[in-house]
Amino acid sequence: MAEVGFDASLVEDGVLAVSELATNAYRHAGGSIELWVWARSRPRSELVVSVFDGNRAALPAVHGGELLDESGKGLGIVAAVASGWGCHLSRSRLSHAPVVGKAAWFTLPLPERWPRPPWRVAPRIAARRLVDALAARGLRAEWSSDGAVSIVSVGGLNVWVCPLTFSWRGPQGVYVRHPLIDLQEAAERVVQAVEAGVCPTGKCGGGCDVSGVGGAVES
Repeated sequence: MAEVGFDASLVEDGVLAVSELATNAYRHAGGSIELWVWARSRPRSELVVSVFDGNRAALPAVHGGELLDESGKGLGIVAAVASGWGCHLSRSRLSHAPVVGKAAWFTLPLPERWPRPPWRVAPRIAARRLVDALAARGLRAEWSSDGAVSIVSVGGLNVWVCPLTFSWRGPQGVYVRHPLIDLQEAAERVVQAVEAGVCPTGKCGGGCDVSGVGGAVES
């Protein structure tokens, strides 16, 4: 983090936040735990840090605690030091055989605009990389292209890959858009949308309603 320009205090905040998320995953989930880090340009230039685990029985929630309590304040700490945080259904990225589970994440503002212009990504290349990213998560996607625009279809979701953005129809018919440069962010949001569509309760909505599936676990 220091290498990309974060000051010492922000590095400490990031280390503290990822420690809390990883500890929470280890205590309550065990099994397959992964750490993901990527940058995104929208809604602002941010570093996204995500901890995945293979347990969907309980999603984390912030709980109050006394000042001197030794536990129960983990997500409250994350919320205090990060610019944003949340949790949603997801799939593993690094395991040999993809595992379904959830991802708890937080963001920190990048010290400089990302990416530095100029940048260009051809839609066909972006579509191919999105298909590959989804395949690594155990999701089979099909895609077609007319040269200027590509369409990636996965789990009943159609993702339009245009000259500048990935876009798809979200809840209530509102379109979701991500710049092509934000491939990892877009791939994670597509996985989130697909997993929300197969959620047995239908309550998670793919967002940060962490009480939507199972019970909430105290961090």
